[in-house]
Amino acid sequence: MPTVKEQLKPIILKSLRITDMTPEDLRDDQPLLGGELEIDSVDILQLVLEIERHFGIKLVEANFDQKHFESLNTLASIIESKVAAVRT
Repeated sequence: MPTVKEQLKPIILKSLRITDMTPEDLRDDQPLLGGELEIDSVDILQLVLEIERHFGIKLVEANFDQKHFESLNTLASIIESKVAAVRT
């Protein structure tokens, strides 16, 4: 089964409609906010919805935590912990 990062990379590209990159082009330490991907608030909303649908989790509970989107590594770690919590 693919890792969370392996699943997350194509979700990011699809959600952000990035066509000039492949999942392999995304670095694990890739900044998601304020980086070269130029993610804005609408992009974040779309990305959160796609992640929640794909992984069957609630990524954003009450308040949006910008720290969760510091990098692909950070986001993958948050997703892994939420998926683990759902399974228990």
